[in-house]
Amino acid sequence: MKRTDGAGAPQVILQDVREFTVQIRDPEGQAVLGTGVVISRSGLVATCAHVVRAGGVEPRASREAKVRVYFPSSSRRSEAAELRTAWIIACFSDSDDDLVCLQVDGPLPLSSERVAVLGAAEDSHWHGFRSYGYRLLGGYFGAWARGIILGEVEAPADRRLLLDPVQLESKHIDAGMSGAAVLDVERNLVVGVVTETWIAEVSGKDRDTAWAVNAGLLELSPLRVDLRSDPLPLVRAEPAHVQPTLIGRARPRLAARHMDFAPLPLPEWVGRDGLLQELGECARDDELLVVSLVGFGGEGKTSIARRWIDQMSASSPEEEQPSVFWWSFTERASADDFLEAALDFVSGGSISPDELPDGRARAECVAGLLGLRRFLFVLDGFEVMQHQEGDHYGSVTSADLRDFLTFFATPDHTSMCLITTRAPVFDLIPYVTHHQVDVEPLEIEPGKELLRKLGIYGPEPSVEQVVRDWGGHALTLSLVAAYLMTRHNGDVRRVTSLPAPDPDLPRDVLVRRILREYDACLSEEERTFLVRYSVFRTPIPDDALRLILPDTPWAEGGLEWQRARSAVFRHLIAARIVRRDASGRTSMHPLVRAFFGGQATDDEARRALHRRAVDYYLSSSAPVAGVRTLEDLGAAVEAVHHACRAGIHDEACDLVHERLYEGERGLITRELGAYESALTVFSDFYPRGELMRRPLVRDGASRGWIQHEVATCLQMLGRLREAAAATRRATQAFRAVGAWHDAAVSCQNMAELHLSLGALPACGPIVNEAFELARRAADEEDVLVAETLRGALAHLEGRTDEAGEAFAAALRIAREHTPIPALYSSSGIRYADYLRHLGRADEARRVHEVNLEVCRAAGWRGDEAGCLTGLGDLALHAGDAGRARQWYEQAFRIARGITRRDVLIGAMLGRCRWDLRFGTSDAAVLAELKQALTMAMAGGYRIAEIDVHLLIAETHHRLRDLEAAWDSTTRGEQMSWEIGYHWGARRAEELTGQLEQDA
Repeated sequence: MKRTDGAGAPQVILQDVREFTVQIRDPEGQAVLGTGVVISRSGLVATCAHVVRAGGVEPRASREAKVRVYFPSSSRRSEAAELRTAWIIACFSDSDDDLVCLQVDGPLPLSSERVAVLGAAEDSHWHGFRSYGYRLLGGYFGAWARGIILGEVEAPADRRLLLDPVQLESKHIDAGMSGAAVLDVERNLVVGVVTETWIAEVSGKDRDTAWAVNAGLLELSPLRVDLRSDPLPLVRAEPAHVQPTLIGRARPRLAARHMDFAPLPLPEWVGRDGLLQELGECARDDELLVVSLVGFGGEGKTSIARRWIDQMSASSPEEEQPSVFWWSFTERASADDFLEAALDFVSGGSISPDELPDGRARAECVAGLLGLRRFLFVLDGFEVMQHQEGDHYGSVTSADLRDFLTFFATPDHTSMCLITTRAPVFDLIPYVTHHQVDVEPLEIEPGKELLRKLGIYGPEPSVEQVVRDWGGHALTLSLVAAYLMTRHNGDVRRVTSLPAPDPDLPRDVLVRRILREYDACLSEEERTFLVRYSVFRTPIPDDALRLILPDTPWAEGGLEWQRARSAVFRHLIAARIVRRDASGRTSMHPLVRAFFGGQATDDEARRALHRRAVDYYLSSSAPVAGVRTLEDLGAAVEAVHHACRAGIHDEACDLVHERLYEGERGLITRELGAYESALTVFSDFYPRGELMRRPLVRDGASRGWIQHEVATCLQMLGRLREAAAATRRATQAFRAVGAWHDAAVSCQNMAELHLSLGALPACGPIVNEAFELARRAADEEDVLVAETLRGALAHLEGRTDEAGEAFAAALRIAREHTPIPALYSSSGIRYADYLRHLGRADEARRVHEVNLEVCRAAGWRGDEAGCLTGLGDLALHAGDAGRARQWYEQAFRIARGITRRDVLIGAMLGRCRWDLRFGTSDAAVLAELKQALTMAMAGGYRIAEIDVHLLIAETHHRLRDLEAAWDSTTRGEQMSWEIGYHWGARRAEELTGQLEQDA
């Protein structure tokens, strides 16, 4: 299915079903009745008639009756969740077709890209499909389905239908999915809406059968709903861009192995032949680049991945084997750590992370080097890097890691990425280069074989019943075997001493029940060992065990200690309680660690154990002077974690400042660019890791510093709304201790964030506060920044005279009180933009040129790119195509290698303006604008979002798609009026005039 457009860019992205799927709720907005699909820009939502009937609304009786439609928030956009009223605007009163259309009250709270593109189902026979709906699955609300569209079938005798129902084959469709879209993955069109599923008999006949209503039915309604007859082209993916000099330097090693995090092979392997065969087929399929092994915790996903690699290695000569990079996120849950190690691996150690300023640049570089040879990446335990609840469930939490995966899923290499996770990787599901493999429980025969290999004996029917009762769950069966071996010498007939399993309970609850029984079989020494051992969140070498073993008899050292340790470990490893990896370190399965951690009763003893762990990690950490990579900081990070768990948060803060930041050096952030890792470290200072609460340090200045650094990390990661809230708390903390300059700086940052977010009405009071704090600090430079913020706000709101006064005051302070008699950094960029809008192009150019020199000298790459974009805008306005393109391309190259998404968006818009004026394909421009729109919405950059909408409108106008042009113009105009963005409203007015002329 992989295709390329005229520009050669790979087209691999399907419609994202989740983006246009909504919940249908009862009139009170409380109970979820089913699923709906957004089918038009005017706010039409399709769902099943029986769904609204479940809420007490009869479609045929009254079209005034209302329901509620819940629009989930998007993890990739800044759009918040909304609950809207809707009424039935169309139904099929003269037939029994199970379809209604709802009209949402008010403007559609989605962008035009979040509307389903429809087609009739007649041409979809035997095509694969995907769907997403709101069914309950193991505590998760909302789940995917996939299967085969079999085709139309005759209607039941007791129903009168205008179009025959469409039969589906899928094992995932269940109650709650009524109204969910049926996306034909070959035609890339939504061709139906799920209506019902068959509840199979005990025999299992037709158990995977469901039906849908044909989307072609909408053509028979009085509504104007467009249906396509030809397939919808796939969306092109953004390829990784890497400097040719870096590619030329890379020296990846042949058949290299990075397997330290991989578990040792299981000695008692059973079954899974079908899964292993499917993985082999995926590896041989050139169209597939990323494969996800998805299943509940304890199903054996990690062991399957290890087994497959071992089989592949044994069956092929060394020169044909890929280089394998295994990373366990359950042990090192850091995108920064992962990307640094991955960069070292794929480049053969020839490219230093220092050469790439941040996570996105490293993600792009690693992905760009995948074509040098064949690599196999294994991302194990990936669920810790995914949202586990809410509207964003399954989405990747790290933007840099998400970028890496989407780059990996973009064709131009022969490498493969294998992910093991408990949650579907929703960010990859629209990619045709991604394939999900469901890891199901063990079947009966392999389950019996596993129990026999673990020492269980007894009648065959009894062994089989154990497998049935416990659902074939691999970890649970291993724990049952360990219990029977410990308590009853392996006699399966004594399994009745365990509580009877409840098949309706979640897997993790069943595991805890078995662990409680197993816990009762342990000696006091073993139980104490496991409870203490659970304090470690990462694998540890054997020499660290002396810290956690009880004083007697285990800590006597020498031969006796070694024998005792060996006896304990042989038993615990055999029981799957403790596992050992390829490097010899030991750890617990996360479910097991959570259980024994919950068994701790002596809080003070546990805190003392954490203090001993602090000393251990500090003694093994690298000297600060020798730190060059994030891996060098690993022991110090663990020391901070254990200090927080010990309750000594002020000491932990000192460790962060001394060991991770090295004072004002900003080692982990400004130097290593590991803002995500820093944020993870700081989360330990907050109750339950909730960053919007108060840090648990006693010192007020330290509290303000932590909140300020958290805000900086959030801002650099593009999480602007959270950054604004954190900055407010930092300002309050600095106020409380009279640190007026620090408070002024935090307040200035907060104003900058509000300007970027387009929260202009709320920005005025913050600017006033910046002036107040500047006066308290008695710092003229703080006053200067406050004046530039006042000028920037007034300019965006169209108060030109006030903006001029503020910028003039800032210039006066710069000349009289600072070493540089000019406005520079973001202040200079905003001032030059003000001058450009006034038509004072020569003055604006001089401001940019001076600012450019300052920014280059200071190494401010983001502001340097901003100056270059501004110079490009001036050259474009003057009609100098060559200079404009030169400036824009320089800005774009810089922006792609840094974290600042607002800078990248600005450079992309500059390139698009150039293309629209000087004649590149309008379709290619539209694709780049949509990428920019996605980034603007994901980051919450409202002003940039408005600018993109209006450029999209201009592009649609040139393509003669007037309806789309009107839609984008209206959206840009509406947003401009909402936030008071003068220049957006003015541009929208100009476009409206042009569209009216062509109407």
